Amino acid sequence: MAFTRNWLKSLSLTDEQVSAIIEEHAQVVDALKQQRETAKEEAEGYKKDIEKLHGVQKELEDLKGGEDFKAKYESEKQAFEDFKKEIVAKEEAEKVKSAFRKLLTDERVKEDRLDMVMRHTDFSGMKLDKDGNLEGLDALKKTIDDDWGVFKVTTKERKQSVATPPEGGTGSGASRARELYMSHLKQQGVKVDTGKE
Repeated sequence: MAFTRNWLKSLSLTDEQVSAIIEEHAQVVDALKQQRETAKEEAEGYKKDIEKLHGVQKELEDLKGGEDFKAKYESEKQAFEDFKKEIVAKEEAEKVKSAFRKLLTDERVKEDRLDMVMRHTDFSGMKLDKDGNLEGLDALKKTIDDDWGVFKVTTKERKQSVATPPEGGTGSGASRARELYMSHLKQQGVKVDTGKE
């Protein structure tokens, strides 16, 4: 049922009473409309706040995920530190090997045996001192003599008079110097016993 002037007049109200009621009613309706608009605006604000809240919630979740990021960062940092230590250890090992190879050369190990000796040597206990020299040099020299002495170059001194040059080595004939010497003696008329009849 609508709230109209005709309906109010049907209630036996005067025109003044009807106008007063209508005016009062209009004010109430306008106030309700204003409240409704305000409520709508507030509801829109709440919607925006809820959307912001969802955004804040996501940020919070991301921050919680930050613990994972921190752990990942620490893990990557540790891996990098380990990598640096590995590089330093490899460089140190190469320096040790180089110093040991030089020691083998100084100890007269045959050149063609150096690679084989290097392959079969345990470098784990070898260290360099602050000057870059191998520690325990005397012990290392003894080890080289004991383990690899068979590969050392041996030099035998053969004392030979200039007047009698050495005979040829393991070959069938005499050395060229001996041949020249014998030829010279023959020219001088000196009889040389060659041991051949």
